[in-house]
Amino acid sequence: MRRLHDLDAKDREILALLEADGRPPNSEISRLTGLSAPTVAERMGRLRDIGVIRGFTVDIDPARIGLPIAAIIEFQPRSNDDVAAVDAINNHPAVQSCYRVTGPALLMLIVRVADNAALTKLLAEFTHYGDTKTAVILSVESEDRPFFAERRDPPTP
Repeated sequence: MRRLHDLDAKDREILALLEADGRPPNSEISRLTGLSAPTVAERMGRLRDIGVIRGFTVDIDPARIGLPIAAIIEFQPRSNDDVAAVDAINNHPAVQSCYRVTGPALLMLIVRVADNAALTKLLAEFTHYGDTKTAVILSVESEDRPFFAERRDPPTP
């Protein structure tokens, strides 16, 4: 069995194309990679089977669905063994992402809310379970950067 990181140049080419657009037809990938459509389908199936491709998603703009305010919250429950607190925080509908981390906080959260009043209410709810430190995201410099699709070169000093 191939190891997960043993991807050849054609696998990487397919992944780069999928990162740029998750919905191209196999015929388009075939044309761009020089592989036959059945070969592209087989490779994509294998990449799914070994877990490299975890799925195909839609990129939704949170601001356009009424959630323009994003914040990063460090959360420390009253006890690191407080499973109920961690579950309550992780399952809150405003929590977009939840990471267990090292450092002074147990969890790092990315939350999305409609406005500052909703963020204030959310933080009040979270303080029932532990302590928070919050940073409101003012702008996004980079997000979900691709692994294989072309990246811009860093500026030269």
